[in-house]
Amino acid sequence: MKRILFIINPSSARGRTRRLWAKVRPELARLGIEVTEHLTTRAGQATEITRRALNREFNCVVAVGGDGTLNEVVNGYLNEAGQAVNSSATLGLLPSGTGSDFGRSLGLRTYRDFIRAVAASSTRWVDVVRVVFRHKDGSICSRFFSNAATFGLGADAAALVNQWREVLPRWVGGRLRYMAAAVCALERHRNVPVEVKLDGEPALEINSNLLVIANGRFTGGGMMLAPNARLDDGLLDVILTDRITRCDVLRELPRIQRGGHLKNPKVTESRAREVWISSGKSLAVAIDGELAGYTPAHLSILPSAVGFAVPEHS
Repeated sequence: MKRILFIINPSSARGRTRRLWAKVRPELARLGIEVTEHLTTRAGQATEITRRALNREFNCVVAVGGDGTLNEVVNGYLNEAGQAVNSSATLGLLPSGTGSDFGRSLGLRTYRDFIRAVAASSTRWVDVVRVVFRHKDGSICSRFFSNAATFGLGADAAALVNQWREVLPRWVGGRLRYMAAAVCALERHRNVPVEVKLDGEPALEINSNLLVIANGRFTGGGMMLAPNARLDDGLLDVILTDRITRCDVLRELPRIQRGGHLKNPKVTESRAREVWISSGKSLAVAIDGELAGYTPAHLSILPSAVGFAVPEHS
């Protein structure tokens, strides 16, 4: 029997997640799904609650919130070695954050997709990425993520989006917030020497301030930064820019919505199982939309590490 714990971030999307949960909860009850819930009150708590739940009687944990909430749940699902703390357990996602980008790649775009997923018995095993980086306090730390890590401009934009959470009106959607943040972050845009190694191949030397290492296709509230990424192919999608200018970024912003930026000769797409990034000047690193630290960074793929509840035939 599936025992499900729902972890809700009530502050996600400025309260919209709490309102969505109030709508979904009775529908789950009508389907006969027993609802046990926990509302988080601080950053990092979802990781602790997930690990505790999976070590006890629960065999499914559902993240109710955005990519940041899901990231915490994924980090609770895996131990330090990157193995599931409960190999028979799965995760679920009711996407309702500012970006909610991972849900798009997983095929969960509406709350009805989620209800079909949690009511079904279908599981999709997806890859997870381990990233080692320099924390904001200067220490070296590691974290897992399911969607994407952005370096430089993308991370600066993510930091601005989070700063604006209580400032911008609610009608300003996630994609518009990220595009506005990217434009504002351009003011500080400076390319720096960057060295990138893919699977031990000779280092690539570029001048950049915009790199994306992706597992999912979307970041930034629906921007298709890695249009060819697959969640279960055992590979990282590596999107690099070289000597890109502010004008280049402004021209590409509309094309990013459908992945058209890959046609720009200053943008390259590669795939690898491991990536090492170092830079002459530290670049900010955002993990699943949350500013986490700075380069240098080492990223490695963990194939089929997490099982997600998905609608049948997803």
